[in-house]
Amino acid sequence: MNSMNSNLKETTPTILIVDDNPNNIKIVALILRSLKYKIVIATNGEQAIDLVEQTKPDLILLDVMMPKMDGFEACKIIKSKEENESTPIIFITALNDSESLVKGFQAGGVDYITKPFNKDELVSRVKTHLDLKQTRDSLERTTQHLSELNALKDKMFSVIGHDLRSPLSSVKMTLEFLSKITNSPDDPIAENINIMLKTTDEVFGLLENLLGWAKSQSGNLNISKEEIQISDLINSVYLLNKGNLELKKISFKTDVEDSDTVFADLSTIKVVLRNLVSNAIKFTPESGTITVSASKKEGKMQICVADTGIGISEEDLPKILNPNTHHTTYGTNREAGSGLGLNLCKDFVEKNGGTIWVESEQGKGSTFCIELDGV
Repeated sequence: MNSMNSNLKETTPTILIVDDNPNNIKIVALILRSLKYKIVIATNGEQAIDLVEQTKPDLILLDVMMPKMDGFEACKIIKSKEENESTPIIFITALNDSESLVKGFQAGGVDYITKPFNKDELVSRVKTHLDLKQTRDSLERTTQHLSELNALKDKMFSVIGHDLRSPLSSVKMTLEFLSKITNSPDDPIAENINIMLKTTDEVFGLLENLLGWAKSQSGNLNISKEEIQISDLINSVYLLNKGNLELKKISFKTDVEDSDTVFADLSTIKVVLRNLVSNAIKFTPESGTITVSASKKEGKMQICVADTGIGISEEDLPKILNPNTHHTTYGTNREAGSGLGLNLCKDFVEKNGGTIWVESEQGKGSTFCIELDGV
């Protein structure tokens, strides 16, 4: 029973009535007690300030005309403390001139009731502001909870990035080494190693995309633009995908001049090209071709990844770069996908101030292009 009473006290709104007139206090208290509110009474401004500290009321009904300290001054002092910012104060006043009303709002009041007051008006205004406060308090608690969950998510991704990326990289490198020394097509061990290598590449790519997406969504992504030589960037991406290219016997060609440069953030654009090349490998059958080209147009640099793969249907084309649509299909060798890679590409390209688009015809391949600032 004591526990139930304690919970009831916590949920029952507390109203502080401040008035130097005992009759006014008696009338207001009588009306509000009938609504099951907890009532606290102060007869002057100084006492009201002390009781606010002690009782933490949910709403204050404050008389304006009081000796020594009027309601406006008391309101300013109460509202000057951060913990009272969200506590609604309704003035009870015989003054109804616009200058007094404005003064009350400037002091921190949210509403006013003129004397002699109407019972229904008093009840309606009190209920309205208590409901508003409860809604605001609920939103603040939800925001705080979401903030804590977001911090936990960031910590989780940090741990994942630190504890999984390094050992997974080691496994990937070991499998690539074993794949090169056991290259007999009839060797069942070589076949199993290649399967494991393909799976590891998929998991590693998913992990990198997941971490990149989490960083972008948390607002912690730092875009630091610099001059990037496109040929070096493509070579780096080629080396990351070399194992999968060799597994499917796909030719990798480039059409890039040594002088071609782009002004962008190296880390994010590398993720974009890695995903575009990885995606091209996924949907290109064995012995196909992937070509990465660069061209400058009106101060902008376009980088395109074209493949001779299965292409995209006219129906699916609008879904490919739509962040609100989850679209994923299996590759030509049943490679799985999360649908996250292209969404990440779009996000990262736009954060670099660029654009991305795709052109494709089913059965004839696809070309993904990004346009960024040239140098």
